[in-house]
Formats: sequence, structure tokens, C-alpha cells
Amino acid sequence: MSSQVSTSQFSRDMAEQNKENLKKLLNFLNTEIIHRPENRWFVDELRKSLPRDSSNENRTDSPTMAKIEKYLALDYKLDESKTVLDYSSIKNEYLRECFEADCREMLRFRFGLRGHRIDFGEFCRFAQIQAERLLNVYYQSKGSLPQICSYIKRFNTKANGLENCKTLDSINYSVKLWAYNTEYSLKPLYDILDKVRKVRNTHSHGSAQSEDEKFFQSHYTMLFQAGYPLRSDCSVDWSSLNKDESKNEIYTNTIKDTPEHKHYIDLCWQRRQPFDEVIMALEVLILHVSSHIN
Repeated sequence: MSSQVSTSQFSRDMAEQNKENLKKLLNFLNTEIIHRPENRWFVDELRKSLPRDSSNENRTDSPTMAKIEKYLALDYKLDESKTVLDYSSIKNEYLRECFEADCREMLRFRFGLRGHRIDFGEFCRFAQIQAERLLNVYYQSKGSLPQICSYIKRFNTKANGLENCKTLDSINYSVKLWAYNTEYSLKPLYDILDKVRKVRNTHSHGSAQSEDEKFFQSHYTMLFQAGYPLRSDCSVDWSSLNKDESKNEIYTNTIKDTPEHKHYIDLCWQRRQPFDEVIMALEVLILHVSSHIN
């Protein structure tokens, strides 16, 4: 009897040890192998070796594949699905595929399919790539580079140095975005896409993120200790503030329009991680650009 017990315990110990070893293997594959382009062949071979459900030839729907996706972020279901944004209005096939690829990459960071990590900064990076490419598509319809620069200058009079730009891509994104906003009076759209730009810029400089966090905490503490009503995202609650005439006057005259407070408001938005707002803004830009080039 004791021999059976010890054998059973030994089997359980071995199973537990194997589980830990497999977890280490999964972690190694995820961090060192899976996401490197040169190892794509290995990923493809791994897919082929997975057992398939005989009643369903779609491997991406099988329980086994779901587990692999969970641990290794092999998000082929997303690769094979339609993107959340409709780029069918882009007639150039290669360009359309670029848009769709960047959209899928953006969604990977939205749903945590890259290294099991939801990352709003990376999400915004791929959102901006799409937004700038859409603006480039629009301005390419305006003729040669000198004609494009002249057209942009017409709606962004403060844009300097355009004559030195060698390509449309070399024209600063913020310059093109402001010109487009001025031409069509798309302030709400501009506000969101400009916030995306700021998030993207912050996340491209790691040290700036920690500085922003210190600034945010300091500014929040100032507002809180001064008794200003704050929303759940830490921004000032306008409707409540309007009920306090004295405090509202101080806020309006000394805080509201300062560069520091505007930066704080941007950080409130960033910390809220409004993924859907960004997606809807891109959707509006796609429709708007398409309507003016076709």
C-alpha cells in the first residue's frame, strides 16, 4: 500500500515539475523566439504540428490553438480576420494592405496579444502611422511636392521650412494635421489625433514618461488640496465647479489656460486609455479623406 502511495506521490511530483518546465519553455518562446521575424518559419512549423479537430479544419478555432494563443500570443485569428477599420476605399492594393496590417498591429496592443500586454502607447503609435498615411494620401492628390507644400501653407500659415522638404513624408505630421483641421474645421477630430501624437511622442522617449507621471501627481495634488471637484479620470468637473462662483473664477483666470494645466488634461486623457475614441477618430478620418480624393 505504501509503495502505491509513494509511486502516486512521485508521479504527481514529476507532473508538477514538468508543468513548471513547460511554463519556462513557454516564457522562453514568447520572449526570445515567437516575435522575431527571422523565426517566422518556426512559428509556421509549430502551427502545422498542432493536433487538429477532425470535425473542424480551422485550427485557429480549436481548443488547443486557443491555449497556444493564450500563452504564446500567436494571434493568427486576428491576422485572418477583417480589420475593425474599413480601408476598402483605398484603391491601391499595396497601400490598402499596409493600412490593414498597421490596423491589426494596433489591435494587438489593444487586446494584449503582443506579449500579453495591453499597451496604449504602442496602440497610439500604430494609430498615428495610419492617420499620417491617410493625410499623405489626401495631399498626394494635390499634385507635385511644391504644389502640396503651397497647399499646406495656405491652411497652415505658420508652417515654416516646407520649401526644404524633399518628400511628403518629411513634412512634419503636426503641420499636415493642423492644415487639414483648418481646411475642414474638424476640431474634435483634431483634438483626439493630436492627443494620440502626444502619447506617441511621450512613449518614444522613456524618460519623459516618468517625468510626466511626477508632473501628473504633483498637479493632481495641487487641484485636490485646493478643493477643486475632480472626475474619476482626475480632470476638473466643470458642472460642479460652475456652482462655486469664487473657485470657478480663480480656476478660469489662473489655471485653466496655462500650459501646465493643458498638459495635465492631456495626461488625464492618456491615463484613461480611450481606445474606442481613437478607433472612431480614425474611422472618421478614413471616411473624410476618402470623400475628398475619390
